[in-house]
Amino acid sequence: MERVQETPRPAYQGQIEALGFDFHDAYWTEEAAYVLTTSEVEELEKATRACYEMYCEAVEYIISNRNFAELLVPEEMEEAICASWEEDELSLYGRFDFAIPSDGGTPKLLEFNADTPTSLLEAAIIQWQWLQDIHPGKDQYNLIHENLVQSWRDIHAAYGCRRYHFAGDYSVAEDVSTLRYLLSTAQEAGLPTAEMSIRDIDFDASPARNILLDPASETIECLFKLYPWEWMFEESPEACRSDCFFLEPLWKSLMSNKAMLPVLYRLFPDSPYLLPAYRFPTRLGGNYCQKPVFSREGENVTLVRNGRVLESTPSIYGEGDFIYQALVDIRSFEGYYPVIGSWVIGGEASGIGIRETRSRITDNMSVFVPHYFV
Repeated sequence: MERVQETPRPAYQGQIEALGFDFHDAYWTEEAAYVLTTSEVEELEKATRACYEMYCEAVEYIISNRNFAELLVPEEMEEAICASWEEDELSLYGRFDFAIPSDGGTPKLLEFNADTPTSLLEAAIIQWQWLQDIHPGKDQYNLIHENLVQSWRDIHAAYGCRRYHFAGDYSVAEDVSTLRYLLSTAQEAGLPTAEMSIRDIDFDASPARNILLDPASETIECLFKLYPWEWMFEESPEACRSDCFFLEPLWKSLMSNKAMLPVLYRLFPDSPYLLPAYRFPTRLGGNYCQKPVFSREGENVTLVRNGRVLESTPSIYGEGDFIYQALVDIRSFEGYYPVIGSWVIGGEASGIGIRETRSRITDNMSVFVPHYFV
């Protein structure tokens, strides 16, 4: 893998804004690209499959042993999560974040964004358009869009809903863009859709109904919500147990929980993709990454090397519980540290997007860089 210089397309801003990518300032660059080999792409695909299989086994372990307390799951949500898993409710998407070690070896899993991952539009569409314009003879590990459309068809074949509702937080530009892109893929699959703010959903808790309602008082049969499960557990646990198919399903709340990382390592200590992880740092000596169990965009992450803080990102999640993961020495490319987001669509490895920053912690302002492979 290498980082190469590129010449930006003239007036590319208008091109990507026409595709709905209107939050690109200081976030998207065309001055560089990452070039991978076929074997590296194959290794990332293999790692993604293996990690998804391990996560599924870990969910089965948590549910079979009723070990929800380890993941700080509210007791009132346990049975609903079990039912969601046992009924095999379908998942649409998720994103694994992998680091490439400085020795260029096996990719190491940092975490699984299993519930509300973003960076999707730029991975699926924007970097693909860039490739067609700049390197039309090259290839890209990117089946994201096609697999999303097919997954919606699979979901509709299983659920057969009259309408598929999409809801998110309209105050966050990236969330709105991601939500509308996903809605467009459902429409491309031929599904009837509706869009709303997450705040405009009503809940009828009467025993005879127990349903969610949209602003037109239509029953929501299937809801794609770009809104974290842990926030919903706290704000409206009754609505979380309503008679509705959710995307992502309730069982994905276990996968998106960073306290699953110590569980994974305990179950699969010999996996080449997993870093040692624990609920306490003592077993990691003086070299570890401290992460909140619940957080977003790399916030409140602290990197410790030889007992001293190397980097840290203070934010709003610092009062909760943490997990501790062995510190990985991420490979630097000209002073940039890339993290590879590997997408799982409908349970299948589907492509990657790469974000980089001069910090070792990938945060909300890390830049998306396109890629291709040879």
